[in-house]
Amino acid sequence: MRSDNNQLDIFVHDPRLQQPALRKLAKAYRAAAETALRDVQFTATERQERHDYYLAEAKRLEAEARKCNRAPRRRRATNSKGATAP
Repeated sequence: MRSDNNQLDIFVHDPRLQQPALRKLAKAYRAAAETALRDVQFTATERQERHDYYLAEAKRLEAEARKCNRAPRRRRATNSKGATAP
């Protein structure tokens, strides 16, 4: 069955991917949000709801990409001997 490029690929569009793929998917969601405002087959409220949904997903993916960019937090070394110290 041909998809004619109108279906998402489960490996390319996996939201658990690394930063470049997340940014690319977020860009696609932003484009879909802009398109949703011009879709004439929906009412004005439906268009706005769809736009808001796509925009929220884009922001979520961008936040995930920023989280992937951060360095892991390190534990601070302490001189404490713990509860059994004299």
